[in-house]
Amino acid sequence: MKIKLPRQAQEWSYFSHRESIGNAFSSPGIRSIKNTHINCGSSARMAGNVCANVDQILRQGRWNNTTINGAYLTNLPRELVRSRAGFPTHYRFFYLACAALNPPISLCKKLFPAIGEWHDRLVAKELSLGDPIQPTVAENAFVQVIMMFRETFTQDSVLMMVLRPCYPI
Repeated sequence: MKIKLPRQAQEWSYFSHRESIGNAFSSPGIRSIKNTHINCGSSARMAGNVCANVDQILRQGRWNNTTINGAYLTNLPRELVRSRAGFPTHYRFFYLACAALNPPISLCKKLFPAIGEWHDRLVAKELSLGDPIQPTVAENAFVQVIMMFRETFTQDSVLMMVLRPCYPI
């Protein structure tokens, strides 16, 4: 598919803009109903991830408080969440000691044992029409999160055994 770009700076109509972005997304199989605003949310969240304050994010997108809070930012106050988790709020990055060692794969596979098969099938694209999982961006991301969760849960369970020795993990 060839996309023609204008040689001079000129205004695009809303329809042309939406159609161009829709074509670019449909080529690799990305589906979205927010074609013209798809980058707004990720842009605001990425700025929040690097600790930009809300005023800076508002100015970046020329948004008002209602728009940014209702559509683009998560509702979680990052500094409060970090402080409740025991991390200093004045640092941008933090270190999790339990993440320094990777648990054995055989132990991780005991949690969500079927997710490994789904991951392999998604990577190999060996899915049939009747499969309940399809190779979309959301499905791939969900499988990746579950794979990461089972490793994190295994790492954290060691600490939980020390804190709660009677809790059956």
